[in-house]
Amino acid sequence: MSKTKEKTQKEEYLQWHPAFYATAQIELQEEAKYLIFEDEHQLSTKPMSIDVLVIKNEQKHKVQKNIGRIFQKYNLVEYKSPTDYISIDTFYKIYGYACFYKSDTGTTDEIPISEVTITLFGLGYPRKLIKHLREVRRYQVEKQEDGIYYVRGDFIPIQIVVGSQLSPKENLWLRGLTNKLESQEMLEDFW
Repeated sequence: MSKTKEKTQKEEYLQWHPAFYATAQIELQEEAKYLIFEDEHQLSTKPMSIDVLVIKNEQKHKVQKNIGRIFQKYNLVEYKSPTDYISIDTFYKIYGYACFYKSDTGTTDEIPISEVTITLFGLGYPRKLIKHLREVRRYQVEKQEDGIYYVRGDFIPIQIVVGSQLSPKENLWLRGLTNKLESQEMLEDFW
């Protein structure tokens, strides 16, 4: 075996993360009583998964349906059931997933961030999240039409879809994802 090949094999087995973890503790030892160190901290108690991923197979195609007009090639959708709501942490979770999805590929920049969108779907208007996006993130939140709000100010296109505000004529099925069907008339629309 050549020296070069032997050296490469040794480098493959060398574990750098434990060395960095120990070194970081040494470097910060004078302030250690104020810090907590965790090695290989797990980010989730269960495997990460995107609720719905919509991939356009023809990039030039412009989606006409109101909930998909914002779509680029890779579209991540976070869905909250009728008993749940879109929170501030929901936003950061799906935003983190979008970044992870973009980066977890075989080659560098295989998925351009300009081809990723985020959709948050819930029944109720997320008042606290909207306030947070405006005041903390300094985003603009603009109503596009009944139940659809675009969040502007980030390089990732983001929309919030409020199921209870959607037009029954335009989005009957999404509006019907509720545990409180409002009228006999609405029930009849489904059949």
